[in-house]
Formats: sequence, C-alpha cells, structure tokens
Amino acid sequence: MTLAVNQRRPRSTTRVAVVGIDGAGRTTICRLLQDDGLVNEHHDLTVVHALRPYETPGAPFRHLSRKLHSLATTAELLDDAQLKAAALYLQLSTYAPVEHFMIEAYQPESLVTAGHPLVDTLAHLPIQRPPTAPTQGDWKHAIDPDVLAAAEAWAEGIGCPTDLRALGAEVLSLHDLPLERLLERFRRRFRANLPDVVVLLDVHSAEAVRRLGGEGDAEEAELAQRLGGRGVSEARLSILREQYQRTTDWLETRGVVVHRIDVSGRSAQRVANLVRSKVPQVWATPPHREAPHLQWAGDLVAGVLA
Repeated sequence: MTLAVNQRRPRSTTRVAVVGIDGAGRTTICRLLQDDGLVNEHHDLTVVHALRPYETPGAPFRHLSRKLHSLATTAELLDDAQLKAAALYLQLSTYAPVEHFMIEAYQPESLVTAGHPLVDTLAHLPIQRPPTAPTQGDWKHAIDPDVLAAAEAWAEGIGCPTDLRALGAEVLSLHDLPLERLLERFRRRFRANLPDVVVLLDVHSAEAVRRLGGEGDAEEAELAQRLGGRGVSEARLSILREQYQRTTDWLETRGVVVHRIDVSGRSAQRVANLVRSKVPQVWATPPHREAPHLQWAGDLVAGVLA
C-alpha cells in the first residue's frame, strides 16, 4: 500500500523478501498482498517487485525499469546467456535506491518485495555456468535504440562496463565463489543489504513446471529463464529448489529470520494469508513529519550515481 505519510508511523521498516523457485508464485502472492494493503488501512504495507519497480505506484525508476524489462525480454528471445545476465544484473541494481526511496518517502511498517537482489543471486548464480566460448554475432540490431541507450547509460552510471556482453560475462564468472564472498561482492555491487525476513515459498519442481505450463503465473519463469535458457525443466527447478534451501539455511546463520511455507496444493489467497502472518507488525508513534517531495527521488538517484 502506497499512501501519504500519516501521524502513526512505525519505529522502523521491516524488510521482507518473498522468494522461491519459478512457479512458486511469489509475484502472484505479492500482488495479492498489495491489493489487500490498498483496502486494509490497518495494515501499513508496501510491496515492491525487485525486477520491475514500475509495477509499484509511486516508485522511482519507472521509466528506466520498463526499458530494462524490454532489454531482458529481448535477451531472452535471443537466448544470449551473457546478455541475459547483464539485463538481470542491471534490473536488480535498481533495487537499492528504490527500496531506500520507498522507505524514506512512505515509511511503511513493512516493505515486502517479490524477490531480492542478494537472496536470488545467492540462489541462482552458483548453479550457472558461463558459455564455453564467447557469444558471437551482432545483437544490437534486435534491441530498440532507446532501450539500449538507457541500459548503457545506467550501466555507466553505476560503474559497470557499457559493453553489455562483457558485463554479463563478468557476472557469470563469479558463479563459483563461496556464498560468503558472493554476498560481499554483490552487496557492494548492488549497494543493498540482506532483508530482515525471508519468506521462502517452497514447491515441488513437478508442480512448479505444471504451474509454469499455463496453470500459474508465467512471469515466475523470469529469473531462471533469464540466466538458464528458454526452457524451465523439472530437473533444473529441482536443483534450484535445493539451492534456495541451502541459501536460506546459510542466511539463518547470518541472523536473517527465515520462514518456509509449503505452497503445494494451497490456493494463492491461502498462501498470501500465511505470508501476511509472517510479516511483523510493530507500531510506534514518533513525531509527525511532512511527506518528502517527490524531487527527493532525483536527489537520491544523483547520490547513487555519484
């Protein structure tokens, strides 16, 4: 729920990441949470999509995130592993300033995200393998010039190579780092921190494939398809499921609160209710402050790119 700042504010915002393999339903669940938040004035909840912040009313980077989504879609159609990795990286790199803005501007009790740049990277990247040979051929002709210009400008602004294939190759080359080093590397790159709470939506790979085959939310295939190819096989999702389990087990040793919800055979609304029950609610009443002007977003972006 994105509302004007009111007098009752939380002492601090709890950051909750909803994650899981493709087909687990994280996008659908977060949309249900957002829809509920819009009509439930007693639950101060803001929902953000880690890959597509343009879906969140009032979020910054709406224009840029649409361009990056277009780049990611084209990269998937081209089935170019390096370009897919670069597109995903650029998308996730918008998360930290978006999170910062949404917390500072609206001060919600809870910020719930569909996916998370660090958690998803820790789960996905270790099971990737760079191409055995550099990708050849011209690809820029397939990308809208405005989309390419926006992507290259954003890459340059955050200190990355503007050669998108080179950026993707660099990201994929980090796949074999231990989780500790992978976390520290991408924490610096994304300028992001781990969430306070992780809700892992767990589903058997066979059911996930069934959902992705038309009975579920097709957008759930984005992360795996982006780095792993056009098809989402049951075997691949099984490997990814195990990696999410290992990742969340490890995150618990880092002090992250982890809740695991078995979504198999449960309706989306039932799962959304379970997720909502895991979101902490701690109210406080600090002094009233006026809502920041939206120009603050421009100041934030300037600071991020400095």
